[in-house]
Amino acid sequence: MKKNFNIILFFVVIHFSVQAQIQSFFADEFPDSSKTRIGLMADYDLNSNALTSQFISKFYNGNYLDTDLKNSVLDRVKNNNRVGANINYSIYGVFKTDSFFHKKNTCLFFSIKDREHFDARFSKDLFKIGFYGNADFAGKTADFNNFDLSLLRYQQFQIGIVSTKSDTSSRFGIGLSFLKGEQYKSIHAKKAELFTSEDGQNIDFNTSLQVAQSDTATNGLGASNGFGASVDIYFEAPYKTRIGNSKLRVSVSDIGLIRFNKQSLYLNQDSLFHYSGFTVNSIYQLQDSTFANTSKDSIMSTVAPLKKQSVSVSLPAILNLSFETQLSKHVQLTEGIRYVFNANYNLLFYVKGNFSINDHVAISATAGYGGYGNFNYGIGARANFGKGFIVYIGSHNIEGYIAPNKTCGQGAYISLLKNFK
Repeated sequence: MKKNFNIILFFVVIHFSVQAQIQSFFADEFPDSSKTRIGLMADYDLNSNALTSQFISKFYNGNYLDTDLKNSVLDRVKNNNRVGANINYSIYGVFKTDSFFHKKNTCLFFSIKDREHFDARFSKDLFKIGFYGNADFAGKTADFNNFDLSLLRYQQFQIGIVSTKSDTSSRFGIGLSFLKGEQYKSIHAKKAELFTSEDGQNIDFNTSLQVAQSDTATNGLGASNGFGASVDIYFEAPYKTRIGNSKLRVSVSDIGLIRFNKQSLYLNQDSLFHYSGFTVNSIYQLQDSTFANTSKDSIMSTVAPLKKQSVSVSLPAILNLSFETQLSKHVQLTEGIRYVFNANYNLLFYVKGNFSINDHVAISATAGYGGYGNFNYGIGARANFGKGFIVYIGSHNIEGYIAPNKTCGQGAYISLLKNFK
């Protein structure tokens, strides 16, 4: 079979399937003339249904948040809000097994990845207390119930097999991973209610909390605070429709867990914290001086006395289901859904179009609804520079760059691969 770059397979680094691991190794046709593929990938995505890109950028960088900016976000905040982000770096290799085991139509692959995931769910009252203070809640109870936050960073070594022929038969793949846990933090508050007295001199914080944190004494890329394993499964089946040849694709990735060591901190309790003598004016004034002789550490020890024990953490597992149709030689249409388990993620529906300009250049456009945000839009491009070099580049959510003060999503990806004969 000659090199064929007209049909672009569903590229996983794009926003709507950013972590369906196996398929990313074959972002385009793997030509028979090549025996080996080496690739580099990097991507990030950040989205929310309430916090705008401008607000998140200024808050993250520690810049001043003026009243107009806070008010513009407050108008968007609802009773149930979510925010999520992912950062991934990886290197991978794919080897046709006929070069090693004389077995055709099957590839052996490996990858090494550095991955970070963050997600949170929060109420409108929590946003108002955090960025406006509690003056408006005098004599009232602020509702922080069902607050949820999770931060997970880990390194992944994956090895697996995947079939390569898909024109007339189904295609499958499976990958097994060894995981090294670097960092983990989580807070789940089934109950969290803050009462402020009429005169603002007393507060009562009633909570039912689960808190976990990995060992704080070891940090950085070399930290080994836990170990685990995961599995990825991929399947596709071709079929014919009236409008063109089609494919059904299903993948489930990151089915696994990491067990962090006995130096991790953990809390599971109900508590009522009462304090007299200060008013919480702003999230930026939560310093020791605010509480006079009461330090943050002593307050945390009262509200959340943590103990050391091992903690098991389930990965945010990802389900992708898509239908792909080749409308013409140069146009391909994909419709699909994506869901992330254990991650405060809403079901995402999306449509993606691939447009092949020639054998060397193609572009793509996506539109979807759901996930951490609401409406999502993305663009991408592929360039074949010859001699086996192919580059993918694009944005997961282009809207965050065009109108950062009105939209919430942003992201970017880049991938470089080389085919060797």
